[in-house]
Amino acid sequence: MPEEELIERLKNGDESAFAELIRMHEKLVFNLALRYVKNYDDASDITQAVFITVYRSIGGFKGKSRLSTWLYRITINECIDFSRRNKLYTKFTIPLEQPDGEGESLEIPLPDQSYDPELRYESRELQDAIRQAVESLPPISREIIILRDVHDMSYTEIAEVLNIELGTVRSRLARARIKLRNKLKKMM
Repeated sequence: MPEEELIERLKNGDESAFAELIRMHEKLVFNLALRYVKNYDDASDITQAVFITVYRSIGGFKGKSRLSTWLYRITINECIDFSRRNKLYTKFTIPLEQPDGEGESLEIPLPDQSYDPELRYESRELQDAIRQAVESLPPISREIIILRDVHDMSYTEIAEVLNIELGTVRSRLARARIKLRNKLKKMM
């Protein structure tokens, strides 16, 4: 069903449209929440809170952005609120998978190194170093790196999700990548 039709049905209180929205985006919302809070039960609670918020506030959705962008923003806000309420200062990890447009997971293609244990060990070590470097970034830098490089969001989508100007996205991302590069240089 086209997104515009789904939104219109949601605004008219169609419960089957709400069930369809959940079916389409539940995995994406849950995975994003899980990366923030690193706890399955908390991520489930946040996911539920996100969809309750969506249900209550869909009438205010103006359609200036994609529905998934709006869901990202609500999810991020719920995660931040949850962390503040529970005084959590969690670390963010970069998974080896990233969600595709339908909320499923796709493996990041890597060369087949199954024949060489040394290369496998080095690859795992590099992935751990990148994870640790990203986790050690300040929250603003970490968030923009994750949205761009893990979730492959466009600069425009990131601007909408974070409610900042497009130029600010570019400058924050550039600074975050410099910080990440410097951290990786120190680790290597």
